[in-house]
Amino acid sequence: MKSAAEGLSGFNPLSAHGLRDEVYDAILEVLLAGQLPPASPLSIDGLAKSMSVSQTPVREALARLEHTGLVTREAHRGYRVAPPMSREQIAELVDARLVLEPSALHRAMQRDPETLLQSLNAAFATHKQWAARMAEPHALEDPALVKRYFESDWMFHQAILDHCGNRYLSRAVNSLSFSVHRMRQTLGTQVSDASFAIEEHSAILDAVATGDPDAAADAMTEHLRKVLDRCMSDAPAES
Repeated sequence: MKSAAEGLSGFNPLSAHGLRDEVYDAILEVLLAGQLPPASPLSIDGLAKSMSVSQTPVREALARLEHTGLVTREAHRGYRVAPPMSREQIAELVDARLVLEPSALHRAMQRDPETLLQSLNAAFATHKQWAARMAEPHALEDPALVKRYFESDWMFHQAILDHCGNRYLSRAVNSLSFSVHRMRQTLGTQVSDASFAIEEHSAILDAVATGDPDAAADAMTEHLRKVLDRCMSDAPAES
């Protein structure tokens, strides 16, 4: 069976300098761009030929990518693009965010709420710009635009992590970012929640502006609960 990776033409030959990281980054970009269908096989040989490199850095990159959840490995079958997430996995993912992110915001509020508010305002302005682009005709048909929108959405949350004062809490949330991407790929982009996200991020901003850590954490909790509700509404039924 031909691997989906063998048909890719978007790779440029890579230099020997920093080869392992370059191979990892190149495959990661393809996965994040959704160029390979879920559950499609990933041929080490095919990827190596596409990038004009040996199989060793490709094998190492796929082993690293397995830890992100974007790639799976099966005995005697090799590597594959991760399959769509189940409804149970989606619920558990958002639940993990509910445990971590309100706490991160509460801590950030206790440290320096004024600087936090400035960072969030800047991130929110960028998010609004990309959300406006998402409202344009055929925007959902442009993978690059959708990717930039979701990046701007995540950067709002990243601004909170940057101010929470706990590197391990920040890493824990960021370790979920690839799973969040998988969730979005599972749900597809046929329905955009940009307007909802903007409204909810605005509510978080308003709560941060009050200077009340509890109010800010509650606003984040409400946002993530609404994210879960939308995900469950959009998730395909399971047989």
